[in-house]
Amino acid sequence: MDRRTAIKWVMVAGAQLPSFLLADPKSAVASPSGYGKDPDLLKAYSAGQLWPLTLTDAQTRTTQVLCDLIIPADAQSPAASAVGVPTFIDEWISAPYPNCVRDRPVIVSGLAWLDTEARRRFAGEFATLPPEQARRICDDICDISRAQKPFATPAQFFARFRDLTALGYYTTPVGLKDLRYVGNEPLASFEGPPPAVLRQVGLA
Repeated sequence: MDRRTAIKWVMVAGAQLPSFLLADPKSAVASPSGYGKDPDLLKAYSAGQLWPLTLTDAQTRTTQVLCDLIIPADAQSPAASAVGVPTFIDEWISAPYPNCVRDRPVIVSGLAWLDTEARRRFAGEFATLPPEQARRICDDICDISRAQKPFATPAQFFARFRDLTALGYYTTPVGLKDLRYVGNEPLASFEGPPPAVLRQVGLA
């Protein structure tokens, strides 16, 4: 099973990890002042219009590289960064809602760890590493159950980042097409559930 196929089945809707920090939280997150008014759902907003964004240019570059390692381009679909997933992650961790506030220090501190580890191993920033070197770092943190003790906390960051990457990607038109999702389309007629389904639930 290739990486794209595997990531399709990542359960992202309710995934929440306990909050943890890789660095001093005071340096990674600011307290929100409140939710404010609900957005107008009929209006299109640009990134950062509803609340200030969190990621710096350097953190955005790291996010782009990591997103594309998780969901790279293939013959059918573009990579995660090509459909705006890094912006989605920035919007998510910048929002004032509780789940987003909990994720903010996790993501920001995790991105900082990637750069620290990249400098330690390869004397360069994570975003500038050749893909094979970046993957070597990710291989040590991509599975919480197998991560060695020094990588236990970064592995939790990677798990949350991977969930957000999948959530951002597979809620775009490109991602829905990749999943072969056929909902929200008008039907000329509806014949009801197939007889086999009705029999299975005892209704036929």
